[in-house]
Amino acid sequence: MSTPEGFTDVPEDYDHLLKQVEIVKDREKVEMFYDQGYWPILAILREGRLSVREITVKSNQLIEKRELPKLKEKLENWVIPEDKDELENLLNKVSDWEILQTKVKKTKVKKTEVKKTEVKETEVKKYTRVLTEDKISSLVKKDKFSKEDDKLIRAVLLLYKLDHHKKSDKTIYRYINELTQAGLLIKAGQRVITGKTATETLYARKAKIFLLRQQAHDTWKCDICEATLEKVGALIGLSQKIDQPTVNSLAKLMSKIDMFHEEEQIRLFEQNEKKVLEIIKDCSFKETTHILETFKIIYLMMNAQEFKEELEDCC
Repeated sequence: MSTPEGFTDVPEDYDHLLKQVEIVKDREKVEMFYDQGYWPILAILREGRLSVREITVKSNQLIEKRELPKLKEKLENWVIPEDKDELENLLNKVSDWEILQTKVKKTKVKKTEVKKTEVKETEVKKYTRVLTEDKISSLVKKDKFSKEDDKLIRAVLLLYKLDHHKKSDKTIYRYINELTQAGLLIKAGQRVITGKTATETLYARKAKIFLLRQQAHDTWKCDICEATLEKVGALIGLSQKIDQPTVNSLAKLMSKIDMFHEEEQIRLFEQNEKKVLEIIKDCSFKETTHILETFKIIYLMMNAQEFKEELEDCC
């Protein structure tokens, strides 16, 4: 991760704290990797050392990517309140949300200064309140909304709801402290602002790869998992021209696959730690992940007979 312009990173001597791979067996720590507050931070720091400010920005980008499609789908089916008081209260609630507009100022350069006339663009940032008191009053008085009115109300409400899913620096800082206390993150230096005495603490993951000791009854039991397996079952039915496998049978199969592979992966690192670390020592996070994923596929294929009963239940 490159240092922003105008800043200087002062690394601490933390190499002795870093690990290539760490096996996480503590139940509370394992659950942190699936918590909606913690997981974005752990994912973001795969890129390298970052400040709280940078983690906040990137965390909110991840949240937006995850939440925006779900909010859009909900608002497409949302019915705007017919009750005037209810509508007015709603619009007043979201009216403080401001949209950042960017105006472009075009400046022509004299032909004597350059061979060809050029156009330079200068961004002028301006915050504009979309739902003014007059606009709200106008909307509430209408018996029927135009397409533009409908679109405006849904758009502002969408961005208002999305904004409330995002985290503040203060919240992210609290999460970082809790992850540091749990031993999953470490302080990894200071960032000095050029020409100033102010500094920012940099944070890093304790290990490049975390291997989690899960429990069989925890895997493939969430709402998203069930929705995924429902669709996977439909694809299997189409592909193999058979009756669609049940969600329960697929969950049982996938849970056994996860636990079977996890046990081997942890055994491999525990019994051959030095040799394994020698193999992956020069690999990036992305390369290491690819290596482990490829190993998983081949290892499972070599032991396919272990899943015969579960496969027969599915198919």
